[in-house]
Amino acid sequence: MRSFFVQKNSFLLLLMSILIVGSLVYLFISSNVSTAPPTMVTPTGTGPLALKIPPTPLHPPKPCASKGRDFQMGVAFPDWGTTAYGGSDTKWLTELQNLRVQTASCWVEMPILLHQESLTSTTVTQGISTSSVSSFTYGVRFAQSLGFHIFVVAQLQASGPQPWSGKIIFSTYEQQQQWFQSYWQALKPYMVAAAQMGVEQFALGTEYELLETTAPASLWNTLIAEARSVYPGTLTYDMNWGSLQRKPPSWMRNPILKMIGVSAYVPLVNTPQQVDQKQLSGLWKKIVKQQLDNFSKALGEPILISEIGYPNKTDALYQPWNTTSTAPPDPAQQAAACDAALANIIPDPHILGSFFWGWDNVGDHGLHDLPATTVIHSYYTSLQA
Repeated sequence: MRSFFVQKNSFLLLLMSILIVGSLVYLFISSNVSTAPPTMVTPTGTGPLALKIPPTPLHPPKPCASKGRDFQMGVAFPDWGTTAYGGSDTKWLTELQNLRVQTASCWVEMPILLHQESLTSTTVTQGISTSSVSSFTYGVRFAQSLGFHIFVVAQLQASGPQPWSGKIIFSTYEQQQQWFQSYWQALKPYMVAAAQMGVEQFALGTEYELLETTAPASLWNTLIAEARSVYPGTLTYDMNWGSLQRKPPSWMRNPILKMIGVSAYVPLVNTPQQVDQKQLSGLWKKIVKQQLDNFSKALGEPILISEIGYPNKTDALYQPWNTTSTAPPDPAQQAAACDAALANIIPDPHILGSFFWGWDNVGDHGLHDLPATTVIHSYYTSLQA
């Protein structure tokens, strides 16, 4: 008898536990259904799983455009990790609208960070900082729902003490060929997804400085042709400012590439110092604009400033690329540098647009809630129809 009651009580306890858990699950699902935005399910790939992506609004915001020449008014919003840009990326989902409001940007730049184990590795893969294709797809749809034009930028980072892709180099043609083939296989899924979603612009790579001149033009032209075979939008390549003094390699004139982008982190001074804000525009014109215009003329076509930015530091003009300076913060200097850049960029016929680095996740370069956003907003709204 005691055994019977023990079994009965155990059964009742188990049943009660099941009911409680079931109720909690129901409440959780119900609350999510009632508060979460509606989604549509779009199958991706060939497997049984489907990717939930934001639906197109019934009345989507009208994408903004320039009222004069076709100038791309952009800000970069990079994010890192396999879930970057996805439905669980709360920063992307909450801050993208703030980016639009504070900067009046029409374009958002979305970097995809690929990975290789060392500077001499010939294998390129998705890494722990690479957004998955499904998360990337979600992020693009969300940005489009807010009326943004999309500029996707392929970037690459190596493991070890020298992670910058500009140092990647190989000693044989076979290694170069292997790297380009592996790079294309890693990049292709994102270009296919971008084509399916109508992404307007895609950069094949960013700042592969040594490969630009050491790898044969045939390998670069093959990569460009492969990209065109799956992606019909505007194709670009983004070079580093350190290459502005070089003669453009022949493959950069490939007619499939509409333009060449430049990461324009050109120093304005030779020592860590501040400059009177009234002098900055003239200094920028003399040092940076001249280099950009000369390269554009040598290339034979206009260029795009695919990255430009200044850290919120007193030494921002000395090493504009430095995200870890120990100098004191100086938001006024950052804003003044952005003003000087835009004062020269906007009227320059050699420049087709500007993308400021960046909204968030960029260390000292972050623009979020800083005075520089007011400067960018003023220039960008003055251009819009």
